[in-house]
Parts: sequence; structure tokens; C-alpha cells
Amino acid sequence: MNLLKNFYIHHKIYVEHTDGNKTFSGTATGFILEIAPKAAWIITNRHVVDIDYKKPTAKYKDFKLSKFIITGRTKDDVEYSYQLHENAEFFYHENYENDIAVIRAHVYLVEGQNFHWHFGLEHLATKEIYNQIDPLDLICYSGFPNTHDKLANRPILRSGNIASDPKYDYSWDNTYQGQCVAYEGFSSEGASGSPIFAPPRGMRNIPNSRHGFLIGVNAGHIPEGNGHSGISYFYKSTVIYEIIELHDLMSK
Repeated sequence: MNLLKNFYIHHKIYVEHTDGNKTFSGTATGFILEIAPKAAWIITNRHVVDIDYKKPTAKYKDFKLSKFIITGRTKDDVEYSYQLHENAEFFYHENYENDIAVIRAHVYLVEGQNFHWHFGLEHLATKEIYNQIDPLDLICYSGFPNTHDKLANRPILRSGNIASDPKYDYSWDNTYQGQCVAYEGFSSEGASGSPIFAPPRGMRNIPNSRHGFLIGVNAGHIPEGNGHSGISYFYKSTVIYEIIELHDLMSK
């Protein structure tokens, strides 16, 4: 699979959170990952499904996810949507700072069907692949920020460069922020949950060459004053592997 040519492998997410009186809504990005056969596993950020996550006050502590709709396109360019089942299961990393959610949607497939535009575990970068990724390496990320094609509801694709040393965890302040990497590029509202790609580099049998991989999940940007610093960050794909192992998702 050419990860970048499959433009519609990314899905738009609409969420609502309510405390029974007030409702907050928003949009984000996510993608489908085949962890165990014939079950839909959705990957996005934890802050997309948990509005109280990492909030500095208790303002949202009583709000619960009340609606989750994911929209994609078939190979014939037909748009489809489905709503998360009430029995959907949410899995997170044991380290609270790692802003990734793995969702078992409880949408099952009949024999002969397949997911539309989905990733397999073979597309995720492992720790060994991360040893081949360097500062200034090109990355690409697509999704549904406010600047996406709203008329036809299509994603947009952007690029940037690794800004921190990806072999180590990045922090934008004096506290530990989890297994994240900084990149030079613009993340904005709606781009949360976008898959981050490291495109193929070099050629076969040429030193320092590698295949393309999905290396992380976009999470946000670093503000500067009232604007955008030009630096954003994503959480490493290895966090997904660790969530799968922690909760034994391969056997579910």
C-alpha cells in the first residue's frame, strides 16, 4: 500500500460531549487500524473522546461523550458515515500523558467485506524504524483542519519536518509530556488525530534508505502569544503498540 496515494485513508470525526444540560461539539481526524480481524479499531487522540483530559480546571469533569460519528469514502468516492456503538470500548496508555485513544467500535464485518481505506500493523513504525528517523526528516499529515475542503468534505494534505530528536521524548515546558515528537508545521483545530507519515527515502540497497511508515498521531501545536509558534507535536506510533500489548487487544 502506498500510504500517501491513498488520500482517503483518513476519516473525519464529529463528537459531542454533554453533562445533561450543556453540549459541546467539535470535529477531529482519525483512521482505522486492523488490530484483530473483522473488528473496526479507530485511532485518534484521547482528548477528542475525553473532553476533560488534561484540562487545568474541573470545568468539564461531568461531561461525557454522547455522540461520535466517523465519516469516510469508499473506493468509488461515495461518502459514508457510522455512529459509534454504545458498547464501544476505549483503551488508553498506562502513561496518562500519551494522548492516543484506541477505540473498539463494535462494528463487525461479514465475510467478504473489508474496511474502506484502513491501515495494518505492518504500516506502523516500530522502535527499530524510529532509529532510522532523524531531525529534519520530511513528514506528511492529512486530515480535517478548518482549512479542509468543506464543500465536498475532503481532507487536505500538508508537510513539515521533524524538529526534535525523535529518538527522545519532546517537552515544550519543564514537565514530561509523554512520548511525543516536535515538528515544524501547522496543526490546528480539526487536525487532532491525523496520521503522521514518514515518506519513503532513498532507493533499495542504498544506505540510509527506508520504506514509508505511519510514525505517529498528530495531537496539537505549541502556542506563542496569541498565535501559533510554527511548532506542532505528535505522539509516536510505538504508543499504539504499547496500548495493544497492555490491553491484549490482539486477542479481543
